[in-house]
Amino acid sequence: MKKFLNVLSVSVATMIGMGALASCEDEAIGLGNNVIGGEALGNAKALDVIAYNDTVDTIRTDRFVLQNATLGVYKEPVFGSTSSKFYGQLRPEGIGNRDFGKEVKVDSVNLYLPVFYSSSKTPVSRDTINLTNPGKKSIDTDTIMITTKFAVDSLYGNKDAMMTLNVRDINTVLYRDTKYFSKLDGSQSPITVNSPIIGTATIGKTVTNKIVKVKTGTSNIFAETVGYKVTLDKNYFYDKIVKNGNTGLLADHATFIRENIKGFEFSVGESDGFIINFNPNNISLNMYYSYKNPTDKKPTDTAYKERLSGTYGFEFKNQWNSTIGSNVLVNQIKNEFAGTTFGNAVAYPNKTGGDARLFLNGMSGSSVKVKFNQSQIDLLKSDVAKGAVITGAKLKFFIDDAYSFPKPPYLVAWNSYTKDGKSINELYSDVLEFYNSYPTSVHFNPIVTGKTDYYTIDITKHLKSMLEKGNAFENQEMVVTMGNFITSISDATTINSTNPYQNNRAYNPYRIVLHGNKSEVDAKKLKLLVYYATK
Repeated sequence: MKKFLNVLSVSVATMIGMGALASCEDEAIGLGNNVIGGEALGNAKALDVIAYNDTVDTIRTDRFVLQNATLGVYKEPVFGSTSSKFYGQLRPEGIGNRDFGKEVKVDSVNLYLPVFYSSSKTPVSRDTINLTNPGKKSIDTDTIMITTKFAVDSLYGNKDAMMTLNVRDINTVLYRDTKYFSKLDGSQSPITVNSPIIGTATIGKTVTNKIVKVKTGTSNIFAETVGYKVTLDKNYFYDKIVKNGNTGLLADHATFIRENIKGFEFSVGESDGFIINFNPNNISLNMYYSYKNPTDKKPTDTAYKERLSGTYGFEFKNQWNSTIGSNVLVNQIKNEFAGTTFGNAVAYPNKTGGDARLFLNGMSGSSVKVKFNQSQIDLLKSDVAKGAVITGAKLKFFIDDAYSFPKPPYLVAWNSYTKDGKSINELYSDVLEFYNSYPTSVHFNPIVTGKTDYYTIDITKHLKSMLEKGNAFENQEMVVTMGNFITSISDATTINSTNPYQNNRAYNPYRIVLHGNKSEVDAKKLKLLVYYATK
């Protein structure tokens, strides 16, 4: 169970002036009925807002935001189709010229795409076989192989679908300092690929893990990475790696990624299925090869092997790894929603009166804009001048339960306004100056789980700065989008950046429909709820 801050019970008593007046209990921010001394009374007012579906925008989809990445495609009638391809650089774990030996043969090349799965839940299946004595019941000293099948947690869409994962090598040099974006029509930062597929695998709702160990042993002889396993083309790696052992193309990382293997594209072959979320830092890739034993056999060599084996590994680490890497990573996302409910909503928003329903689609750059009623805020300012103390301010975005989309855990928002003729987008002071410890103790945008049917954006400190300190924000609008702030790799409870655009919407596949300020359900209309105490 997650802990929610700023839980408040409000019983509506009557309607006056600019909203509902009600008695309220203590605010979770620590300001109760006795906040100003004497016999203070707690009150609430519901201020009008105008909320509308904004135009879907281009989003940045590179290392700036990709703490995780996506691939796949999902289509349904409300929001349309979202498809995603992933591009990643890779580097040899041991850079430098390499003598692979004589009569080299690449035996296999295995890539594991790690996906999020639940190891704590009961696995889908688990089988054990005896490698020492096949077909017989194993004893404590036997070597066994345990094969466990887990359910994938990070799959959004049709969970029963099976899709084809294809891997190709790219023909475009990726640069760390280049900004990569995804546009609606798919004409994003151009990355070209070579047409031959160098690896393919069927992927779905389960992943398999294999472990080899002595039955009673405490360590593993072999442990397979949990993820989708892709067998790559042995000839491709023979040409790219073995043949170039002493050509200089393996000599340093810069040469390798610019002139040898520039990176891989991960895509699916289907037009509908699911979106998968994964951590590219944990992609595992190894080339297993064998070569002629350079030492001649002696009569006393009872364990002599004609051929020896070796492993050549690669890593995909980027800036979001605990040991920071330099590999470039890019998602290219395409959204097609013309003629859908979502498409019509963003094409014809009511910017003057607000919309009845608000649509947010992760991985699309969609957003909702919220305007406050300045005349009502000015009236409240006069109450503050007479001694009222603001104890809370929040917006509640109620979910429209007529739609059956999985409930996203977060919505995120920031302030957009004009200052000295320039457009400013910045985090609210409720994020920067208030205590927020994700995910359990969050003031600004607490996580939504279970039966909770609304999202909260708390701007208490922001409103207090306007009413009590006189801070002004010209042409201000709240920008609301799918997702949450990206948290730090060193402390996952804190946000990584004060830049509002560093959020996870680029790899957040959720979709949600919310009640707007023009909703026909009066109790679920979007309002700015302001709590204050007076004598």
